[in-house]
Amino acid sequence: MLDGLSRAALYAVLVWAPLASGAYRGVPLAVATVLVALALAGAVGGGLAARRLEWRRTPLDLPLALLTLLVLAQLALGHQPLVRWALAPPPATPELAAPFPAPALAVGTVKPTQTLESLLLFLLYASVYYLVVHLVRTRRQVGRLVRMLLVLGGLLAFLGLLDYLTGEAWLLAWRDHPYGGRLAATFVNPDHFASYLAMLICLGSGWLVARGRGDGRAAPLGEVFTNRAAREQAVRRYLPLVALVAMAVALVFTLSRGGLLGLAAGLLVLLGLLGGVGHARRSLVLTGVLLVAVVGYGGWIGFGPLLARFAQSPAGALDRWGQYVASAPMLRDFPLLGVGLGAYREIYFRYQPLAYAPHEVYYPYAHNDVLQFVIETGVLGAVLGAFLLWRLAADLVGAHLFGRGACPVDGGAGAAARRNDPLSVGTAVGALAGVAAVLAHGTLDFAARIPANGILAAALLGLATVALHTRLIAGREQLLTAVRARPLAGRAWLPAGALGLVAAALLAGWIAWALRGALAHSLLDEVGRVPDAARAGVVLSLDRWNIPARMTRAAARRVEAFAVWQGRGSSEPVDVRRRIADGLLAEGRADLRDALALGPTNPFVHHQLAWLEAVAAVVDERTGVAGVAPALAHAARAIALAPDNPRLYDSLARLAMREAPALGLRASREAVRRGPALLPGLVDLWRGVGLTDAEWLALVPETVVDRLDLALRLEDRRLVAASLAAYRAALASASEAERPALRYMLALGLAGLGRDAAAQTELGEALGADPSNPELNRALGDVRARRGDPGALDNLRAALVFAEDRARIDPPPPPFALRPARLAALVRRRAGDDWTRPERYRRALARYLLERELWEPAVAAWRPLAGDPRDAEAQFGLGVALEGAGAPDAALEHLRRAVALDATATRYRERLARRLWASEQYFQAINEWRTLKAQLPRSAEPRVALGRAYEKIGERFDALREYREALELDPGHAGAREALARLTGRRP
Repeated sequence: MLDGLSRAALYAVLVWAPLASGAYRGVPLAVATVLVALALAGAVGGGLAARRLEWRRTPLDLPLALLTLLVLAQLALGHQPLVRWALAPPPATPELAAPFPAPALAVGTVKPTQTLESLLLFLLYASVYYLVVHLVRTRRQVGRLVRMLLVLGGLLAFLGLLDYLTGEAWLLAWRDHPYGGRLAATFVNPDHFASYLAMLICLGSGWLVARGRGDGRAAPLGEVFTNRAAREQAVRRYLPLVALVAMAVALVFTLSRGGLLGLAAGLLVLLGLLGGVGHARRSLVLTGVLLVAVVGYGGWIGFGPLLARFAQSPAGALDRWGQYVASAPMLRDFPLLGVGLGAYREIYFRYQPLAYAPHEVYYPYAHNDVLQFVIETGVLGAVLGAFLLWRLAADLVGAHLFGRGACPVDGGAGAAARRNDPLSVGTAVGALAGVAAVLAHGTLDFAARIPANGILAAALLGLATVALHTRLIAGREQLLTAVRARPLAGRAWLPAGALGLVAAALLAGWIAWALRGALAHSLLDEVGRVPDAARAGVVLSLDRWNIPARMTRAAARRVEAFAVWQGRGSSEPVDVRRRIADGLLAEGRADLRDALALGPTNPFVHHQLAWLEAVAAVVDERTGVAGVAPALAHAARAIALAPDNPRLYDSLARLAMREAPALGLRASREAVRRGPALLPGLVDLWRGVGLTDAEWLALVPETVVDRLDLALRLEDRRLVAASLAAYRAALASASEAERPALRYMLALGLAGLGRDAAAQTELGEALGADPSNPELNRALGDVRARRGDPGALDNLRAALVFAEDRARIDPPPPPFALRPARLAALVRRRAGDDWTRPERYRRALARYLLERELWEPAVAAWRPLAGDPRDAEAQFGLGVALEGAGAPDAALEHLRRAVALDATATRYRERLARRLWASEQYFQAINEWRTLKAQLPRSAEPRVALGRAYEKIGERFDALREYREALELDPGHAGAREALARLTGRRP
């Protein structure tokens, strides 16, 4: 009975894990742990009840035991050297980045609690393997387990396809935020669902090959409809094939490149092993059926998304390869034992390159299970992992499939060890192919780290072990390997009872750990990002090793302490407020130091502690470098742990700005080097300090693009001298190819300050190096025009000619060919996005001609621009030019269009009103001036014009009102005074 309950719990966990979002965390993982623990308890209890304890030896016993001992050694060695480094007193001289103690030969794991959790997950997988080995013993039980897995996979695939095709989660509504646009079924990540399907497809393929050889010939079609036994045989024969087809189609629409790679690898292993044992023909037929079905359904549904996904493969491969290269130095710093099982996520910050946005993206996995395993367990773990694979291949493949060598657990040698039963061979080959699929996928992702996939892979290993270590003859099953058994009679009950009690205690502790962690995780999710000390305290009462909860409580204490010290609305004396604030800060400091004792390589704990110490320095009125030394020390340690995170440098700059400005400037420079978007905030930060020109330049790296960016930011804030110094420094750093663009930028800065002569000199130098540059000719023409230089016309005409020549090239090249893209973007942002269009240069010429009242050339220049019916300025310019050229009616039409396009442009409306008045359309002119009066409530001019209009049409009282209003706004307005005197008969 207990064996039956244990077997039911095993089946339950195999079903629960994929249904519960892969059981990857929280309550779903806790439930899976409880089910496995109950299955283990039932297995042990069944042995005690039968008065016989039995252990079936497997080829993985020794490798798994050695790996467990390795992880226990990691836990025993711990992380004390890193804790001492993290909690050390501040150095005498503040540092930008504290030296990290590497290589860390005396470190077993960088975070023991994470390694313990990962060890428990590893033991969960191992437990499933051993439960399958010990509980699945007969041909019927093997068949039942395989059919259950295939039916489950088929149902998940079918329901997932329905949801995918309908675009709504109505059949699998309980799933946890699957990716939009990709099939994920109940899993969080489509890639992990793809890995799950690939394993089951391989298992089902091997099973169908075995059943096809063992069930004899299929019944005739007519007999299927008339004979119950024939129908049952047909269902057993063809229903798994239907499930395989559904799973294969679903895998395609997960759009998982790694999943398809894993399936391909698994099928190749399947074909290779079946070919080696003489079953290749049937397996090829089955594989062909699967491919035809996938292609047929894919052609019906559409392969477009899959092809688009594969089009991203080169970039995705480079992205993954970059992460692998960045992760490799972890093995150099932690060579022997690695960083600790599962602790990759706790130390990768230190190795995450800038290209992977350490200030925005968190990588808890290496996206390569093999690489991550080696990094986490070191050279010793790599050797043990290789030993496990060798042992598995030597026993199950070498000895029992091919009859080469001896079984390491007394299962025979040579031909005597070879298995020939089709069911055993087919099931084992399918299971091993499934394991190969997840391993292949694991070279591109972290599929095996998801419990649903890890549990299934362990079950497949168990199935392969059972199939090849047992003679599966119905009713006469025989285990072929050695068994260690201990009958429980007499005094043998004493050690057995003690073992049972220990096992019960361990399983109870395991269940308690899982449930506690799940409850703490759910409570922590409720706390969210808002600092809430009370809720964080509840989490810590359940899980005192929870670092996020300690950080949350410490943040709440810091905020509360600062508010108390500020004393807003409080009548308490300063000393009392300081004492209360110090107490709160001490509690927060204790939480963060405890967090560092748990995870000393977390840069964000150091960062938070740095700011808490900074608040403490303010509250306690500590000044000088010594006063902020603890804050600076933890900020430097944060940078040492995440050296390419620009926000940590930005934070150090803010902490050091007052008491250690030289360090603050260095930190600012490194922040800008890694995150140029931080420059505006840093300029605002240092603006109030009063930096010299040289100090402003020290704020950014000594590159052209950074100095130019600084110049633009300083110019925006009207820091004239510093901005010109930055422009000139950028020019001094520029290459010959960059100099024209940098001179152009300097000239624009000079012109903006009214230094047209200096701007003309710079533009002349730039034009000498690049005479056919339209933007340089345009800018020089504008400067010369402001200076009244008639040569401006030549430059503006040349700019238009050169721009039209460039426009004939597709696409038109920009005036300046600059690299990097950021430099080009800075220049383009200042110049305008339209600098490749001839219209920009034609407009500059047209404006010049209009200002010089060269009417006929102005009409010719404005007319092509006015061809755009949405260009208000072009309509206005053409109207003014036509008016000057003696075409008042055409001018009036274009002025009306300009006002219609931009009713807020008062100069357009004012010109239209004057044109209407000149055309004796008085009342329309009056309407325009009334609108101008409303648009310019503080201007006297519309009122004077309106008064003259009223006076012209005989509305004397309205005219008087307008003149008086004009004088109220501008008492010195001569026109209004004269008009008012004329109407009232008084002297002005």
